[in-house]
Amino acid sequence: GSRGQCGRPRPGAVAGRLGAGRRLCLCFAAMRTAVPALALAGLLAAAAPGAAAPVEALPPPRPPAVEQVAPGIGYQRLVRPGGQVVHVVRARRSPLTRLTPLLPGGAPVRRGALASAVAAGADGGLVAGLNGDFFSFSSNAPSGVLLAAGELVTAPEPSRSSLVLRPDGGIEALRLRLDGRYQPVDPTGAAALAARPFAAVNRPASRQGETVLFTPAYGALNTPAGASLREARIRLDEPGPLTPGVARSGTVIGVGAGGTVIGAGHWVLTGLGTASARIASELPLGRRVTISPALTGLPEGAVGAVGGGPLLVREGVPVLSAGEGFTGSQLTARTTRSAVAETAAGTVMLVTAEGPSQGSPGVTVAEQAGLLAALGARTAVAMDAGGSAQLVVGDRHVVRWPAPRALASAVGLSHAGVRLDPLPARISPNADRVDDAASAVVRAAAPGVARLTVARASGRPALRLWEGPLGPGSARVAVDPRRLGLADGIYVAVARHAPADGGPETEARRRVVVDRTLAALTARPSVRRSGRRVAGSVAVGFRLLRPARVTVRFRTPDGRPLRTLLSGRRLGAGRHGVRWDRRIRDRVITGRVEATVEARTRLGRTGLVREVTLRPLPRPRR
Repeated sequence: GSRGQCGRPRPGAVAGRLGAGRRLCLCFAAMRTAVPALALAGLLAAAAPGAAAPVEALPPPRPPAVEQVAPGIGYQRLVRPGGQVVHVVRARRSPLTRLTPLLPGGAPVRRGALASAVAAGADGGLVAGLNGDFFSFSSNAPSGVLLAAGELVTAPEPSRSSLVLRPDGGIEALRLRLDGRYQPVDPTGAAALAARPFAAVNRPASRQGETVLFTPAYGALNTPAGASLREARIRLDEPGPLTPGVARSGTVIGVGAGGTVIGAGHWVLTGLGTASARIASELPLGRRVTISPALTGLPEGAVGAVGGGPLLVREGVPVLSAGEGFTGSQLTARTTRSAVAETAAGTVMLVTAEGPSQGSPGVTVAEQAGLLAALGARTAVAMDAGGSAQLVVGDRHVVRWPAPRALASAVGLSHAGVRLDPLPARISPNADRVDDAASAVVRAAAPGVARLTVARASGRPALRLWEGPLGPGSARVAVDPRRLGLADGIYVAVARHAPADGGPETEARRRVVVDRTLAALTARPSVRRSGRRVAGSVAVGFRLLRPARVTVRFRTPDGRPLRTLLSGRRLGAGRHGVRWDRRIRDRVITGRVEATVEARTRLGRTGLVREVTLRPLPRPRR
């Protein structure tokens, strides 16, 4: 009929087939979500008319507390008392998991995007990245050490703690000092020449009398040039990286005022001020020279190091007095801060606490130390803070910045085993073109043979989806339940990889639900005239392939609720419709809104969302 059970004209109703020929009619005149009238003014923004927005799957209302990044590696977003948001990546101790230093810009004096660096290393096993050391905005050089794969790329700042990477995958926070020497040799033996120090590696000289060593790790860049500079180019007898504790000899093959590109097998010594005179007099063309780098404080077997500071936690106790040459404002400002830590059980943590720029209170260094200790850190060292504090997990920045700052250095987290990218939480092969199928991306960091199977959660029967050579790199495999003949249910996709070198097979798993319950969401606005009255409404339609408890809502594009039309109503299989009169109290809603439909069954919750633009109603005819 034209009236609901309450006797008033129906501003909105739902109708659909329930069983054999029965019809359902409900009045929604009183089913309204309370929204304060003053809040409505900024709730919606009018949008220009255009093509209908596509239907999308609703994300899960409660994401998992810990999101799997890779086997043994999880990401968690924590909200602490007072609204402080903290992002934590934890990696259990494993031969497959490693921290690694990164140069996002590809060179120590060139900055780059952290997300791009993580993406570039994804096929090689990189799964997350945290900002690294402080750096100079004028030269872009890191303030402290960067030691990667045994090669010294930049020298440490001796007053500050550095993150040192152990061969077992753990960390230490230590103060390191460069003890670099070059020894000119007079081949005639007529003169005894003194050994001279060099104070820095691969950065412009900044102090009078300073000598800096440049290596091919500096990149395809011109060495610093200037009237007060003098450089000597040295061709090594045995080319190799600058390795702490390993002396290398060579011959001076070029001298000048700088501005050259370092070639393979060459090193360059550059002196500033009084050091330039020593370079000119003691390193002429043809002079032999031996260069000896050493890192005091570096433990034997260390595989990497990244500058940072200050030390935050030692033996599980917050360190609250280590200034390490930082200014008072650097230590006490409430801002976004990052750190690397290790627990007593050997779990490595990448931790970033949000700041005022993200809507959190932010933390001081003392509060950051307390936070890391509370998270179980045995050892923790801070990285750069403020606008540099970033954490990338997979392909996304989990700490929100409008334009993330380019970084000089970073700390990467890698997994050497097989990885399986997240699948959609649900695949709904009901021919409505929303998640009817999916793609599974399998990644391997080393050569080998991979295979992908899918099976019920119980593990059987297992259906092989793909098998072939893989690594380093990725393979994309189609998962189409209709083609595969998968009935609705809970499944587990399993990727396995057997390395070509005979190493142990690794495995990665992802859960996925096949659920055809909800399909074909529509949301169509309309205008009806009756005499001088003009009324608008939105008709929402959807199809159920099995009985379900259904909730239908309208909300703003940013997720704030407007109106609930159905709440957990049990409906049968078939086509259903519900209509909203576009009113909240006495206000007619205009602008962009989203219609959402959720259906709950034994398989859990599935949902669809569609955006619709509500135009202002035309004026009544006079």
